[in-house]
Amino acid sequence: MLRDRLITAAVVIAIIVPIFLIGGIAGIGILVAAFGLVGLWEMARALPALKASPQKEITLLLGLGLVPVFCYLPQFAAMAAMALLPLAVILLHLFLYHRIANTIESACQMTLALTYVMVPLCHAILIRRFEEGIAWIFYVLLVVCLGDTGAYLAGKYYGRHRFSKTLSPSKTLEGFAGGLAGNLIGMAVVKLVVPEMPSWAVMLPLTLLLAVLGPLGDLCASMIKRRLGIKDFGGIMPGHGGVMDRADSLVLAFPTAFYFIVLATNSAIK
Repeated sequence: MLRDRLITAAVVIAIIVPIFLIGGIAGIGILVAAFGLVGLWEMARALPALKASPQKEITLLLGLGLVPVFCYLPQFAAMAAMALLPLAVILLHLFLYHRIANTIESACQMTLALTYVMVPLCHAILIRRFEEGIAWIFYVLLVVCLGDTGAYLAGKYYGRHRFSKTLSPSKTLEGFAGGLAGNLIGMAVVKLVVPEMPSWAVMLPLTLLLAVLGPLGDLCASMIKRRLGIKDFGGIMPGHGGVMDRADSLVLAFPTAFYFIVLATNSAIK
């Protein structure tokens, strides 16, 4: 199990790092589009009102349409897209009223899938548009990934006190402590490698915030899977499950990091 997780993680890193480093904003947009569309497909396959056509296809097209908005339009356009997204979903259901019998369920679940998967991941694009965007992206990824690794190892070998017996029995307080240690190590590595990053007084509160939100994101994903009666969202990543089984912490981390950076540093996107 651990071997599969490590091999999959190495393959993913080997794919995304070169694209991210040399591709600029378009590169991160391509990565968000690729992983986001897979995540949307996993959600559409799991949500009963989105399994059929044209609901699944509409969900994927709307998700893909968000990517260039976050990549190239001004920040207020991205904010407007998020605010108007539920209305756009309802409007599309109006035009397709005679083809979608379960209109209410479909509209609600489509909005859930888009705002749970694609909108949060698109905040990675906004972070990339900061002056120190590359460093910030690596900071979020490293803090979250090392936190997940620390939680997994501490929970596996030292876990005794369960976090939530009903939602995720494998989560423990010892795992949370290990995850926090991983979060702090990730923060320290980025700060030491990129001294131009903001002071410890800025990065430490954000890291602690991500340390709390990471397990909560995991529990939210577990809640959804429990209600849907599935173990994993998918199986595209051996040892990890689907994209949304690995991105459950990132869907909270990227938006939180973006708005924290804006408020704490007065940074503006390009």
